[in-house]
Amino acid sequence: MREYVLKKIGLMFVVLIGVYTIVFLLCIAAPGDPARLAMGRADNPEARAILREKWGLNEPLYVQYYTTLKSLVTLDFPRSFRYREDVGDLVAARLPRTIFLGVIAIGVSVLIAVPAGVVSAYKHNSIIDNITMVASQIGVATPNFWLGLMLIVVFYTKLGWFEIGAPDALLSLEGFSKVTLPAITLGTGMAAVTARLTRSSMLGVIREEYIMTARAKGLTEKVVILKHAFRNALLPVVTVVGLQFPLIVGGAVLTEVVFGWHGLGQLYISSIAARDYPVIVTTTLLFAFGVVLINLIVDLLYSVIDPRVKYERVST
Repeated sequence: MREYVLKKIGLMFVVLIGVYTIVFLLCIAAPGDPARLAMGRADNPEARAILREKWGLNEPLYVQYYTTLKSLVTLDFPRSFRYREDVGDLVAARLPRTIFLGVIAIGVSVLIAVPAGVVSAYKHNSIIDNITMVASQIGVATPNFWLGLMLIVVFYTKLGWFEIGAPDALLSLEGFSKVTLPAITLGTGMAAVTARLTRSSMLGVIREEYIMTARAKGLTEKVVILKHAFRNALLPVVTVVGLQFPLIVGGAVLTEVVFGWHGLGQLYISSIAARDYPVIVTTTLLFAFGVVLINLIVDLLYSVIDPRVKYERVST
């Protein structure tokens, strides 16, 4: 197992270097001069040249590549072109909001999807099953930004049940009130996918011979479904829940803008508009690191859920 983990960590670094290289080249190739955008209406060639020299934009590409990579590896972050602040401070101030939103959204997704998928599989081909599958299809097809706007219109503007915006404190009544609508927006689409996968996995397990044997022994249906069937159907569900992290990242970018949630997604959008290369590169690498880390955690959870997976990996 240790060799497997070390190999995965090595691959993580390879992936992160690849992501950094691609993002760096895309930033350089993108149209627009960061110094020109930073100057605004007060732009003049002399001041723009001073800014480009100060930010190192006149250096050769390989020098810029090495300098930026070194600053990230040593955590000596550069300053943002737009905000004139240390990128590390900007990210540290907004990262907790994005993590908080993501965790709540995944919680919403799991709480909706797993029970719905289990019940749908148990009531296969019933009206409950049909309603669940239709609802999940609607959830998959509904764009996050549209759902977010509809939730704002109904629950914030009309009913006034929830607040929107950036809370002063996350773990507070205000924080949970303001995170509810964006979390539902993010969690709904993921819940639809997870529910369908849970149903499919449960249907495959329920038809296995050991499930019929458990029933023949006189075990209650609750024990058969929850203890025997559900645990063995859990591996693909854990996989898809873990792999939903990239969807959280992608959805959070638009969702944070729609709800005025001052997290990394909103910072990312504003930085792209300003060609703020240090923020773009740092934020993208942080997102990529989160994705590969979650994938590693999901792989390790396999051996906890099913000991046979651990044995197979150690033996290979």
